[in-house]
Amino acid sequence: MPATCASKQCAYRIVCLALLCASMLSACESEAPARDVGKPMPQQEAADSSSPADTTRPASSAGSTADTTPSAARFGDRQLDHPDDLQILMLAYRLEGRTPPIDEWASSQYRVKYADEFKRPSLLKEEQERLQGIYDGTAEVGRLRLNVNAQFGEYDAGRGGYYLDAFMPGSAFSFDAQPSPEIQRQRITLQVDNPEELNFWPLDAARAQDVLTRNSGLRSVVLDSRFLITGVSRRSEGLVIKARLLGYTIGSDHYNRPATFGEVNFDGQGER
Repeated sequence: MPATCASKQCAYRIVCLALLCASMLSACESEAPARDVGKPMPQQEAADSSSPADTTRPASSAGSTADTTPSAARFGDRQLDHPDDLQILMLAYRLEGRTPPIDEWASSQYRVKYADEFKRPSLLKEEQERLQGIYDGTAEVGRLRLNVNAQFGEYDAGRGGYYLDAFMPGSAFSFDAQPSPEIQRQRITLQVDNPEELNFWPLDAARAQDVLTRNSGLRSVVLDSRFLITGVSRRSEGLVIKARLLGYTIGSDHYNRPATFGEVNFDGQGER
């Protein structure tokens, strides 16, 4: 019957369509590459190339240089003897790794500022060279030598020596420099950071009496002191140079008669 034939034809078309879809799906699966479950995907392989096992490889030359570069600034081996305030200021700039504004300081000097237009260029050059020379003189400096005035008390027989009123715990020395008249004074502090006692001068009784006699009965002396620079920092009150006291020579120049009484060292040599 026409209705039955139409339904048979429709069913036949559905079966054919299903068989066609099944054959296409099978063809697609046969073309896909096989992959083991335990094998990493390409993305995983790339990530694994930086795994901890690779840390045994030698570092690059750039990395080696960075590793050997010291974190703290190195100071030189030269000693700056008896510097004035301006020299200490120049040294502070160098220790901090800064360049002082020499041109500004030179141009604001009165002899330059108020000179006429004919003399000013040569005077400016003179000032620039003077200041530059002071700054250049601080190159490779890592040690200082300073004269420190001190008094010693009465002889301590129990311990055997004199106590000095210099280099007490927390000792610091201030320097105030004004590189030009129009610039505010700058303070630099030298902070002594030794942990040990620094102000005891060991002497037996006979030597102690001889010192007092040779010093004309006076108890004032000059300590020719040696410092090793150990650090530098900036605080609210100004720049602080940290240093270790290596030792000092005790002497005097009363009545223009220089005399040396002894030496105290903090480098393992003790008193001499």
